[in-house]
Amino acid sequence: MSALLVPTASEAEWLAARDNGITASEIAVVMGLSPYESPFALYHRKRGDLERAGDNVEMRVGRHFESLVCEMFAEQHPEFIVGGDGRSLYAHPGRPWQMATPDRLVWERDNDRFWPAADFQNVPDAVAEAKTSATYDGWGEDGSDEIPVHYRCQALWQMDVMGVETAFIPCLFLHSRKLRVYEITMDADARADLKLLREEAELFLERHLRPGREPDVDWRPATGEALKQLHSGLEDTDVTISRTLERQYKAACAAAKKAEQRKSLAENRIRARLGDGRRALGPDGQVVATRQVYDVKEHVRKACTVNKLVPARTAKEAR
Repeated sequence: MSALLVPTASEAEWLAARDNGITASEIAVVMGLSPYESPFALYHRKRGDLERAGDNVEMRVGRHFESLVCEMFAEQHPEFIVGGDGRSLYAHPGRPWQMATPDRLVWERDNDRFWPAADFQNVPDAVAEAKTSATYDGWGEDGSDEIPVHYRCQALWQMDVMGVETAFIPCLFLHSRKLRVYEITMDADARADLKLLREEAELFLERHLRPGREPDVDWRPATGEALKQLHSGLEDTDVTISRTLERQYKAACAAAKKAEQRKSLAENRIRARLGDGRRALGPDGQVVATRQVYDVKEHVRKACTVNKLVPARTAKEAR
């Protein structure tokens, strides 16, 4: 079945329509897998309690390069027709709350098909989602399906909405200026993942958004920022908290202080062992930490020399 194009004449209508369901860019948030947002913040944003997420540099860079990345993808794959404007909102025909806005729609080039361009809008063979990254962390080799988990959620959601079996994720790596194209296919693992995504999305809608019951507060920075916005005033009042919460907070503060001290001790020992070296390796030859030393110019901030030890990311952190 073809996806349904959601009619939105203005930006306000487009945003309002998205608030009625779960979009591809939000499903990783619902799953607790987004590095940028939290279920708590998403709930309040959809209810209008919070301002919509503002732009950051990463988001602006992504939008700026979207057209370029899609053009490079199309150039690398002349066997495809790549179209769409990246603004059309689609809904699943059987689940109107499940929505997506693919960056591009992809059709296999077939000389035997002479459909009018309008016909292509509802029958794509695949979707394409353009990305940029300043690092290879979390990304596999060109042509593989190894991408950061929150992008996998987004791609699977788009595939499900559009009724396609394939998603291409062309990613321009800014540090190397290289384009890699990743391909997600609707295999057994993808179908199992989608089942879980849909179940969690429906729970979020039925348990929280529709009845107006906020999700639990979690550890994510986005939740902290949401709470600051929701309670930006200051009244000279006292609030009694539970003994359990008191103990949790005090224990966490103490543990954080001890952990910081242990980290500083280990870092200093590595520095002493490294001397003027760059990389600290474990017995298996894997990088444990990298020493970086560089000057910061006056026009950036107060001139200084940065000398820091950067821990290597683990495979778990990369996911």
